[in-house]
Amino acid sequence: MSKWKPRGIRPLSRTGRKRSRGDLELEVFPGPPLGPGVVTADYQTVLAALDGFDPEMPWKKARARILPMLPRVRPFPGPELELARAMLPPGILVSFGIDLGPAITFVGAPLLDHWRVDTPTVADTALSNLRRLAAECPKDDVIRDHIGDVPVTLFQSRVGIAASLILVPELLERFFGPGPHLLLAPMRDILIAVPADVEREFAAWLTEEWEALDPNHLHLGGFRHEAGLIVPEALDEAMARA
Repeated sequence: MSKWKPRGIRPLSRTGRKRSRGDLELEVFPGPPLGPGVVTADYQTVLAALDGFDPEMPWKKARARILPMLPRVRPFPGPELELARAMLPPGILVSFGIDLGPAITFVGAPLLDHWRVDTPTVADTALSNLRRLAAECPKDDVIRDHIGDVPVTLFQSRVGIAASLILVPELLERFFGPGPHLLLAPMRDILIAVPADVEREFAAWLTEEWEALDPNHLHLGGFRHEAGLIVPEALDEAMARA
């Protein structure tokens, strides 16, 4: 039995209610409560962002807002979406979103026909935008601390891209140094680095603690990083022991 006791994952809500905003009809699905210290935009703020969103916008206007979206565990509560997806290094099937500030709208496969672009073009554009946003993040905006005797480095971008840096590993050294590290990506905007030789039960426990705070958490395992190279590593077996 590990000395680190993981927090339980909260149950998920799938009850929807409809709201109208001009010609746009939205279906809102209240989720489970967030964990301590985790915040999200309120309903009115999201609606205000959607006021400026044109679902028929051309590719020329949309391309600067396209970002890669890492897969979350919680299923979408509404009707199943036919998302545009691409398998990107280091072996993650990602979808794509249009950044609206406090909200993200996902890119459906039919939208690519409207834009007259293919999936590789969308993927390249999303990674280019990711690199641009990462370059704008202060490299010193990183928290360095210890849990017990384990040094832990945490990066939060405040623009929702921290975890996605695993898709552009050449940028990781700017925030975490050359490594070697084990990287953990429990949330869309949290990326954690611990020493490469850390006990995997500790890494699994730390990941689960963060995942439990966010009902829309990720669950990607770990990633060994050194000098701009990244290799996935499964943590599920360690999680079972943690």
